[in-house]
Amino acid sequence: MANLYNLHKIATLRFLSTTVTAITIAMIPNMASACACGCGVFNLGLPGLPSTFYKTRISLQYDYMNQNETQHGSGIVSRSLNPDKQIETNFFNLNIQHMFNHQWGITAMIPYWNRHFVTDSNGTVGLTDASQGVSPQILTSNATVLSDIRIMGMYTGFSSDMSSGITFGLKLPTGPTNAGNYYQGGPIMDRDTQPGTGTNDLLLGGYKMGNESDWGWFTQVMWRHALDSYQGYRPGDSVNLAVGAHYDGIEASTHLIPTLQLNYQWRGHDQGGGDAAYGNMNSGYSNLYITPGVQVNLSSKWLLNTSVYLPIYRYANGYQQVAHFMANAGVTYQF
Repeated sequence: MANLYNLHKIATLRFLSTTVTAITIAMIPNMASACACGCGVFNLGLPGLPSTFYKTRISLQYDYMNQNETQHGSGIVSRSLNPDKQIETNFFNLNIQHMFNHQWGITAMIPYWNRHFVTDSNGTVGLTDASQGVSPQILTSNATVLSDIRIMGMYTGFSSDMSSGITFGLKLPTGPTNAGNYYQGGPIMDRDTQPGTGTNDLLLGGYKMGNESDWGWFTQVMWRHALDSYQGYRPGDSVNLAVGAHYDGIEASTHLIPTLQLNYQWRGHDQGGGDAAYGNMNSGYSNLYITPGVQVNLSSKWLLNTSVYLPIYRYANGYQQVAHFMANAGVTYQF
């Protein structure tokens, strides 16, 4: 009888533990994915297209994004409807590109993130704290870490001037999935706001560029697909497309090249890693930006670049934080 009593006691404790855990998880609605990051938009277009004159290119790019507005569908709504309040990120990307010959090359992108994340742990997606009868409990998290490295090969042998090519490779799980500050034993940052996804992702893309008199043009596309999942989380597929032009007819002591791009992004729903009540309903989006910029050729080997990304159209599933604008700047050495 003592053994039966002990077994019954153990079973009861396990049941209570499981129930308390489930209730606790369900009471943290801010863990729903609510971030329309879209940082892949910075990886396409100039100055990253393969060079037709230089074998090696080393570039340091700085990208800035401050997601402090709430997008619901195709419109901006009150920030009080999204527990996530701000996702401010400074991206530092070291890009290395080397052409072995006129047909084959390799490129690597090493990203380093500085991210500031603010969320309301009492918040409920789509509802205000006041309507729920609760007071905001603001939590912040900061992380300055390496993110997921990308390694890609390039085939540019379709034409002698390397004006078209395909790219293929992997995004590696080098970034952490538990970065930043912790609250109640877990990271404050959601899985889709972490610097790393924990997954190996396939990267496939292509580009085409050309010149007409003083004008140059280009188009580039990249598809990313997760090959596996990590701790139940699998990021949705994404497609990034850039179409742009540059004007090479300005003569000055420093050669200025105005650029203009259209950048389109699509990302599907994530799987797993979402909120216990809401799943991944607040993930996936479509964005279209117009991107004016300028490139400055300081010499035959050194160039500077800067661009600003202005949203023309956005659509977010559920409630997600978006940026009013995004910007980047960089320096490149090619030899």
